[in-house]
Amino acid sequence: MTVRDLFAEHLDAVTDRPVRLRSLVALLQAFDVAEPTARTTTAALRRSGWLAATRHGRETLYTPTEALRGTVRRRWARIDERLGPWDGHWRVVIYTVPETDRAARERVRRTLARQGFGPLAPATWVSPHRAALDEVRTELADEPLGRLDLLTARVAAETGDSDRELAACCWDLLGLAAAYRREIDRLRRVLAGPVPHGATALVTHLRGLAAVRRIGSGDPLLPTGLRPAGWPGPEMRDTWAEFSDRLRAPAPASTSPPSSTGRARGPLPPAASLRAAGGRGSSSEA
Repeated sequence: MTVRDLFAEHLDAVTDRPVRLRSLVALLQAFDVAEPTARTTTAALRRSGWLAATRHGRETLYTPTEALRGTVRRRWARIDERLGPWDGHWRVVIYTVPETDRAARERVRRTLARQGFGPLAPATWVSPHRAALDEVRTELADEPLGRLDLLTARVAAETGDSDRELAACCWDLLGLAAAYRREIDRLRRVLAGPVPHGATALVTHLRGLAAVRRIGSGDPLLPTGLRPAGWPGPEMRDTWAEFSDRLRAPAPASTSPPSSTGRARGPLPPAASLRAAGGRGSSSEA
């Protein structure tokens, strides 16, 4: 959990009040972020235009800027696009990197994985998403590639294979499903216990959000027809929505100055909660 995550994924969704620097430091300490690191990172984000600072007596208060909010909106729009109907085509990237440049090879692999591609072969990666090729072309433009072929393809009926089988070859979907189910069980254990109060509730919510995001970062957001049977996305989505709603209240009081005139926004917006958990709006599929 970073300072940017704290604002982009939680605080700006539940309150429009400025957030005290000492509250940020205390919250990040729960995620093993040392105070000097939290203060330095917050100041760097302000210099970069992601956060705006004001004074309240002797305290420094921070609010996210429109630049940070715009980044979040674009991220959600990208997820929504990927969760839309599939056109049945695979996007294929074939590349070569000089054998001596191991660092470049790792950067290319990380870029492809981040853009939702899965490895069909060591230097051949595939994705079902329409925008994936343009995104990869832009991100890999400065890499020292010996070859970069960007293609579209379909699984031929004559091969006897299916799109779902191809997906299973490129991603560890069973492992991802198991990770989602473990997190569902953990969240439900929290829901079954007493309701946390004050800053404890906020930290509990942020820990849950960090865990869901960590698992979701490995989710290629495949179309429904490519996922294994019994995919736990809908249950993950519903469990996260319940968890988030249960722990929403303490955030404003835990982060803002007592005399602040800002208002609490209440629970995380449903769309943000569901997308963070790997779902899409109120759809029955996730």
